Amino acid sequence: MYEKIVQLKMTASDGKKRLTDVANTEQAIDRALETYLKKGYSEEWVHQRLLAIRIRNELTDEWQKRGVKKGREYAILTDEISRAWSGMTTRQYKKLKGLKKENLRDNVSAL
Repeated sequence: MYEKIVQLKMTASDGKKRLTDVANTEQAIDRALETYLKKGYSEEWVHQRLLAIRIRNELTDEWQKRGVKKGREYAILTDEISRAWSGMTTRQYKKLKGLKKENLRDNVSAL
């Protein structure tokens, strides 16, 4: 895997350009698949989760194209989606499920 990692100059939070290790999304998907399987999730669950990640990325790409700012505005839109299917905000639903730092999407069904 390491032979596919390259370094590109990317802007850091301080505004300076620094060499950063990067890899293509195929490696990230492979890594996620391996991680979820090691955690004991079924292959079917993992494939559904990876599909959900792809769909979420397509959604946030569309938001970005339309000028939605990352951070607070993404959170507001995500809460609206969560409220539409669960009747609760993301924070409320995580509290109901007893989740603290875990990703909510890792702890809900595909439905």
